[in-house]
Amino acid sequence: MTAKTRLLLLPFVAFGLLAIVVAVFYIWSSCATDGRESLGDKAEWSILQVLEDSHRDSPILALELSETEGHHILCVPSAGKRVWIMLDPRNPPFYKQLPHDSYSLSHEQYDKIVSTHHATSTVEEVLASHVQ
Repeated sequence: MTAKTRLLLLPFVAFGLLAIVVAVFYIWSSCATDGRESLGDKAEWSILQVLEDSHRDSPILALELSETEGHHILCVPSAGKRVWIMLDPRNPPFYKQLPHDSYSLSHEQYDKIVSTHHATSTVEEVLASHVQ
């Protein structure tokens, strides 16, 4: 390949590299903002799934607060079953609960949860909607 040929191909190579960089950035940015498919979202759901599976047959009588893998978790009794709620999710959706059963909280329970300062504002709003 002659120097003249290389010089003629240089703009195409530069354009090709630019196109690759733009494509990679687009893919990265779209994945980073899509909560349902992001790696962070999947990791957070897996935390709740492991807890739900490992405690499925354990009875629950009162609220349980715990910390798992850097996340604060609330376990609420619901008809003798456990409902797991992540208090501080970092990835959308910003409210994560397993299973998706109905539950209710008293004002005292809600105040106890909020006083920990671990729940995000979104989680606090959802929990407030379950106060009876």
